[in-house]
Amino acid sequence: MLHKDEAIVLSKRSYGESDRIVHLYTLHSGKVSAIAKGGNKSQRRFNNTLEPFNHIRVEYFEKQNKGMVRIENADIIETGDGIEKSLKKVSTASLFVEFVERLTKEKERHEEIFYTLKTILREIKEKEFTYRHILHFQLKTLSALGFMPNFLSCVYCGCSVPDQEKTKFSSERGGVLCGECSKHLPNRTYSPDTIKGLIEITRIDASVGGGEAFDNPHQVLERKGDNRFKAEAMEIMEGFITYHLDVRFKSYPILKKLIE
Repeated sequence: MLHKDEAIVLSKRSYGESDRIVHLYTLHSGKVSAIAKGGNKSQRRFNNTLEPFNHIRVEYFEKQNKGMVRIENADIIETGDGIEKSLKKVSTASLFVEFVERLTKEKERHEEIFYTLKTILREIKEKEFTYRHILHFQLKTLSALGFMPNFLSCVYCGCSVPDQEKTKFSSERGGVLCGECSKHLPNRTYSPDTIKGLIEITRIDASVGGGEAFDNPHQVLERKGDNRFKAEAMEIMEGFITYHLDVRFKSYPILKKLIE
């Protein structure tokens, strides 16, 4: 069966002397693994279309009950040109394509993930991301996938936790704990301003955390010099993702050294 779709190129690798394996995230079919026959040998065949971060139109042939599809044609809608300008931009873009590639299932349609990734890559080309930008899109992606940490109520007993008492976070349970439950369950202690900051970032976009959109979201996102927030938020997110999703991202160690 021949499919026509839009896709974002997640990654590529050589296969034999002349072919290329490409991982795509498509609008209508989700993540797709494909082979591009002659993709390495002939520059005319795909003419740099199948490069990571590109947004493309693609035609591919799928055999029934076969895992990998065969790319027939591909044309560029928008390239990733501009991302290569700095190691920070490349590392940031790599984190998010890796995020999508490793946390989504093969051929499971999810239009919100496609459009979120397209927006992320376009914004990386246009601006320098701070850690708050990265965190915002991490949380947005996790929310769309149904993996959102709980920053609002105690994840064990369900009771509401006042803002100034939101200091205990359990990676194992996936969210904040009230004072009583924190006595009996493993957790780490953080500044209440860190949890508050995470809640603010989730509420920038109503689709992320279910809150109201902020009037001026860039005030929250572009705040700099907040080293304690960065260190604690990074620890919370790493602990949560490692424990619950059992993944470590290859691009993240480099990015950690570059982001503000």
